[in-house]
Amino acid sequence: MILPLAKPNEKLAYLHRGTDTLAFRLPANVSLRNLLKKTGPLIAPSANPEGQKPARTAAAAKKYFCGQIDFYFPTAGGRRLAGPSSTLVAIQAGKIIVVRPGAVKLPI
Repeated sequence: MILPLAKPNEKLAYLHRGTDTLAFRLPANVSLRNLLKKTGPLIAPSANPEGQKPARTAAAAKKYFCGQIDFYFPTAGGRRLAGPSSTLVAIQAGKIIVVRPGAVKLPI
């Protein structure tokens, strides 16, 4: 879900790249959700640079990000991730807008 910042903040410009919004994910992976319960929110990129195909393995993500990421959360047994990308939504003028269709189909 894409949410607007409560107020513009230059300290966060590297995160929102001038949009004054941030996207939040709720992962389906139970182990990852449990990790987030312990750590609190984590800042993480998508599994690909903008415009590139999603990385389906940690090794593919490492190639994209070349040491810029502190750690990678392994998939179950190191298996290749499959399936569509996350559904990305925003709320604009009180309405849900599907920014990117993905795994979750919304009845809107």
